Amino acid sequence: MFAITALTLLIYIQAPGYSIVDLCNQFNDLNSKVRDNSISKGNAQKELKNIIPMIRKAYYENKGKDYSKTEWVFPLHGYHANSIGGIKGNGYILGGYNYFDGNKHTGHPAQDIFINDKNQDCQDDNTKKAVNVLSVTGGIVVATENRWETNSKLRGGIYIWIYNATDNSLMYYAHLKEIFVKPGDFVKPADIIGTVGRTGLNAFAKRSPTHLHISLLVFQDNLPQPLNIYNYLLSCKTK
Repeated sequence: MFAITALTLLIYIQAPGYSIVDLCNQFNDLNSKVRDNSISKGNAQKELKNIIPMIRKAYYENKGKDYSKTEWVFPLHGYHANSIGGIKGNGYILGGYNYFDGNKHTGHPAQDIFINDKNQDCQDDNTKKAVNVLSVTGGIVVATENRWETNSKLRGGIYIWIYNATDNSLMYYAHLKEIFVKPGDFVKPADIIGTVGRTGLNAFAKRSPTHLHISLLVFQDNLPQPLNIYNYLLSCKTK
């Protein structure tokens, strides 16, 4: 992949045959560089400020729909808010989190949702089946990682980022076993996007119960800021 620049993105948006998939792949590439700490924070911020408005514009140009929060769906099929870890959402710890710190970030600006999996085989103990991860919001998949090795230091493991144009936000789903989407895919609330797994540096450890890690980042001045998703999860529809 070549480096993202404002000029490059403008050429994409203006060129005949332009595809929103191109922009999503560019975001995916940028997100990987941020994750791997292979780009300076300053350059990453500039590139993200350029690409997010273009993805949002392209989403609507490609007949993307708005979905209200009343349509949001709890992210684990067959589970409810009582599966959220901690007490009343106290698993959310801002701790100086900064998206641009990548894999070296601090804090835990997220909620962990645990499944019934005492033997840690990534299957529900009652159904003996994998637990499907559902898209909470509508939007478009902008970044994924579908491979993870047990010796990897990557903390999120197999993950998905979905951009929600309605609220100008990103939803992050991590520690998955497998994913069923790719950058450029449009999703609606309740679409199956993957299954719960144990991938990621800490999630793989025996001490960690099997869970989904989910974060919400809202763009302010086109830069992502964490927001506690706990109260939204309490009011989500369940499937």
